[in-house]
Amino acid sequence: RSKTSVSIIVPAYKEEDFIKNALENLLEVFRNSNRHFEIIVVVDEATNDKTLDIAIDVGNRAKEIIVVSRKGKQGIGSAIREGIKNSSKSSILIATAEISEDPLDLVKMMEKMDHGYDMVIGNRFYKNAKREGYASKKYFGNRLCNYTIKLLFGIKSNDITNGVKAYQSHILKNIQTSSYGFEIFAEIPIKVYLNGYRNFAEIPIDHKARSEAYSKFNLVKEGRRFMLAVLKCYFYNDRKKKSG
Repeated sequence: RSKTSVSIIVPAYKEEDFIKNALENLLEVFRNSNRHFEIIVVVDEATNDKTLDIAIDVGNRAKEIIVVSRKGKQGIGSAIREGIKNSSKSSILIATAEISEDPLDLVKMMEKMDHGYDMVIGNRFYKNAKREGYASKKYFGNRLCNYTIKLLFGIKSNDITNGVKAYQSHILKNIQTSSYGFEIFAEIPIKVYLNGYRNFAEIPIDHKARSEAYSKFNLVKEGRRFMLAVLKCYFYNDRKKKSG
C-alpha cells in the first residue's frame, strides 16, 4: 500500500515557548516515517513575540517547512484556511504549535489515511486514552458539544471537536468555512460529513493539556462559538436538503 503524502498545517500565535520543539519533533517523526510531507506554519504576528523568527530559523534548516506570516491576530480558523490554500500534498493533517499530542500518534493517523479514508479523527476519549491535565469544566463542555453534534448529525464519533484530524486534501479545498476561532474544529468535520464524505476512522491519541498560563481556550467564549457553529451547520444542512 502506498503512503499518502501529507501537508501538516500548524497555526501559531504567541507560541515562542513551544514552536521550536513542536516543529523539530514533527520533522523527526515524519522523516523517520519515509512519507512525503510538508509543514505549513501559519504565524499570526504579535508584538514582542518571537514565534515567527523561531519558525523561520527552523525552516531555514528544513526544506519541508513553509512559513506563512500574517500581521496581527487573524484567528485560528483563518490560519487553517490559509494553510489549506497553501497545501500541495494529497492529504492534510491539522496539528498544533504546542506539544499536546505525541507526534508518533500523528504518524499513526496518517497510516490510517493510507487505507483511503476521507478523514481520520484523533480521539482523546477512548477507554484507555490519556488526557493529562484536562480540566473537569472543559471535559463537561466538550462532552455536551460532542453529544449535541452526534444527536443533530448522526456522526458516530465521540471526539468530533478535537483539533487533531487528517483529511483528503481535495475535500477541504472544496468546502467553505467561516469560523474565526477554535469552533473551526467542529465546523470542518461536520461539513465534510454533510457533503457526503462519511468514510472516516478514529484512533486513540494521548492528550496533554497545556497549563492555564499558556491556554488560549476561554471555555465560556469558545463554548458559545462552538454551539453557534454547530447551529449554523444544522441550518446549512437544512438548506442543502431543501435545495436537493
